[in-house]
Amino acid sequence: MMRSLRREPVLLLALLAAIALVLAFIVYPQIQVVLVPGADGYVKFLNGGTWVGPLVHSVQVTLLSTTTAVVLGFVFAYAMVYTPMRWKPFFRIVGILPLLSPPFVVAAVYILLFGPRGIVSYGVFGQSPSVFGLLGVWGVQTIAFFPFAYQLIADVLSRSDARLEQAARNLGAGPWQVFRSMTLPLSGPGLGAAILTCAIYILEDFGNPQLIGGGFNVLPTQAYSLIEGFGDFTGAAAVSTILLLLALSLYVAKTGLDRGRSFVTVGGKASSMPRPPVPLALTRACFAACLALAGLILLVYGTLIVSALTLYFPTNLNFTLQHFEYLGAHATSLQNSFVYSMIAAIGCSIFALFAGFVVQRGTWPGRKLFDFLLIMPAAIPGIFFGIGYLTAFNQPWSDRLAEFFGQPDLRAQLIVIALLFWNIPIAYQAVTVGLRQIDRSIDEAATSLGASSLRGFRDVLVPMLGGSVQVGFVTTFVRAVTTLSVVIFLFTPRSTTATITIFQLVNDFDWGGAAAFTVGDVGMAVIVVVLIQRLGGRFAVTGFRGG
Repeated sequence: MMRSLRREPVLLLALLAAIALVLAFIVYPQIQVVLVPGADGYVKFLNGGTWVGPLVHSVQVTLLSTTTAVVLGFVFAYAMVYTPMRWKPFFRIVGILPLLSPPFVVAAVYILLFGPRGIVSYGVFGQSPSVFGLLGVWGVQTIAFFPFAYQLIADVLSRSDARLEQAARNLGAGPWQVFRSMTLPLSGPGLGAAILTCAIYILEDFGNPQLIGGGFNVLPTQAYSLIEGFGDFTGAAAVSTILLLLALSLYVAKTGLDRGRSFVTVGGKASSMPRPPVPLALTRACFAACLALAGLILLVYGTLIVSALTLYFPTNLNFTLQHFEYLGAHATSLQNSFVYSMIAAIGCSIFALFAGFVVQRGTWPGRKLFDFLLIMPAAIPGIFFGIGYLTAFNQPWSDRLAEFFGQPDLRAQLIVIALLFWNIPIAYQAVTVGLRQIDRSIDEAATSLGASSLRGFRDVLVPMLGGSVQVGFVTTFVRAVTTLSVVIFLFTPRSTTATITIFQLVNDFDWGGAAAFTVGDVGMAVIVVVLIQRLGGRFAVTGFRGG
């Protein structure tokens, strides 16, 4: 148990500072967005009816894309966990590729392949069907977000007890009956989490609908258009508030599901018994499905690499490095992405460590509210978060503060802070899970020997939370380096990021430049992830790996 805060003024000051930061950079900006329109503004906006179409489109594409993403994710997960098919390591690697690149890159390559004059639609089939609109958004979101469903479902399937299925087979049940009555129910928690997680990400998606939606406006693109096209902050705030309410409702449902996710199959130790054999025909079908999906993903990223190495894809395929020369000459955005994401990941990990400690080991009033505020950004769409920072901090006092520090503006610092606090929930939950796995008596032993709570936290708990820190750091870095919606309203020419540059190059139809920057962005993310995992293998072996 944590000592009385009154007896530890340093801990009390640190806690008050953490609360102040959460109020300033999570609560305040979001309240500003909700309050901007005012009662009259909301009434006028709702009566105008311009929000109805984007709302219907958002719900429509969320239902469609979530369904197909979860179906593909389930097939992929089932094949990886249950079947003895070949090439599993290959499929695992390909299955996470969409997580390491900006999601809207799939839309950009989709246009190259299947758009007007696309290499597949026109070059192979000799026609140019329109891929812009609902069908295009549906297709690219399915590919971009199915890895989330795959990982969640595979996690649940891999932890289910094979003895139940073996017992059913021994009692005479056929493969289909076992699948219908055992496998599907056991995967229920994973399926539910996958559906709601994908729905949240798809609902909040900005880049894909913006690039390939055409006239198919959804709520995030409507908010962007109102600000960029008309300077209508009131309308954008109202649209974003509608988006927030939808996202919050999905997140509340997901939270309720997570609380009831204890799906106990058999008590005691997990069984090492092999799973019942899967029919050969089903194994082959799963292999074919995984191969087709992996082929489509590799087609996307292969096209990306070819575009970066050819003069003008697809009409001029002569080899060139000029796009990478352009990347080198305009590498500021790539450098900014690395620096901003690295600082945000480090800051997020440190803040999450302390916040998890004071919430999980503390008994102070307001602890549950603080816990809720730390989780809240998980339900806030990136476009809403960015508009909140623009509304709250694009003020005269911010300019005066920049002058005081001798800076032309504070946008770079604002981007780092936004990335840090937008990603807090993931790092915080990783630390929370790690702390729950560590018996309180371990750190209480240190305090009983005279160490302060902070000293016990630093010397005892932090070394044991290496795995949790690694999870939070890597996830924050990858999300920060690939996000567009959070930074789209915050950047300036001095503080532009790689995703902004890629987005602008795609809008200018500079496919080669966009491909080169994407290769650089993805390569940077992969290198950091590999290095951190190598390092994690050394610093986490003595502690608990985050769940």
